[in-house]
Amino acid sequence: MRLGPISGFKERTTRDAVAIWLLLALAYLVFAGSVSVTESIAMVGCATLGTAWWWVVGRRGGMRFRFDRVALRPLGPAILGMARKTGRVGLQLARVVFGRAGGGVTREQSAATIAWARPDGETASATRAVGLLAASLAPDSYVVSLDRAHGTVTTHALAGEAP
Repeated sequence: MRLGPISGFKERTTRDAVAIWLLLALAYLVFAGSVSVTESIAMVGCATLGTAWWWVVGRRGGMRFRFDRVALRPLGPAILGMARKTGRVGLQLARVVFGRAGGGVTREQSAATIAWARPDGETASATRAVGLLAASLAPDSYVVSLDRAHGTVTTHALAGEAP
């Protein structure tokens, strides 16, 4: 099974636009937290602008993400380790507040040692994006830069270990 765009690059349909509009409207209502006339007007405006942006800009952009199961693999460990890492970061922040620890470390690694930083093939863009998200999703670390020209990945970790 290959996951990809809702439809082809040039084949945007009204059904796709309606689905995008409904998802954006629902997301707005969830984050708004209340239903009122003013929130409903704002919801319609935001969903319409978001759908128009998707319709117009999506046709001009050249990057398309094609996902497969391998590209999504880094998300599993990142999500499963989140509770443990959140606790560890809480302890680290408490140590920093009380002056018993520093503020973390920045490390530069070779991209050759990180699988998501050097993918190839049709799903390379998606694999890189998901890997970058997974590496930055943990509360104790994030990717500062991915320099493909020099083959390095710079990460910052609060608790001392860069992903």
